[in-house]
Amino acid sequence: MNTPQSIYTQFCEFEERAAAIYLSFASRFSKDPDLSSFWLDMALHEKQHAGLLAFCLRENMFAPDLPDDPEIAKLAGFFDRLEQRGNAPALTREEAFTMAIELETSEINSIYCHLTLPLHSSTYLLRRKIQASLPNHVDELLAAARKFGVAEATLRKLQDAKERCSGQSQSTE
Repeated sequence: MNTPQSIYTQFCEFEERAAAIYLSFASRFSKDPDLSSFWLDMALHEKQHAGLLAFCLRENMFAPDLPDDPEIAKLAGFFDRLEQRGNAPALTREEAFTMAIELETSEINSIYCHLTLPLHSSTYLLRRKIQASLPNHVDELLAAARKFGVAEATLRKLQDAKERCSGQSQSTE
């Protein structure tokens, strides 16, 4: 049976894996310094997520109703597949943005939001959480995709993801 400590540790690792995917994109597209910098920034956002979860872990600030083994296994498989696709030698810009959409709109982000609920008791920590929130990531992806000339079909996927995220954040307020 998973303990809160082991679950938070696993989700810290998931956020680190997300950061590693974005770091690989930064390296992959290093000939375009602006695009590489964008992916580096996305990686740093994921590092912030990992840091906030690690803080919760160190302070024993655990959310109720933690993810179960099947949810965790599903996310582990999701990351395995993303990492495999991200390591493809001929990864294109559109594929990288598509993978980022999948990552930013995946279940990992809603679980992260739930796991960091205990941070709401601190105004400072709540602000840190909001700064690294999902709608900001999707907005950044959409703006970058436009800036870097990503195909229209990928832009539509990003716009759809933004609208879904906006609807989710409004329904939880």
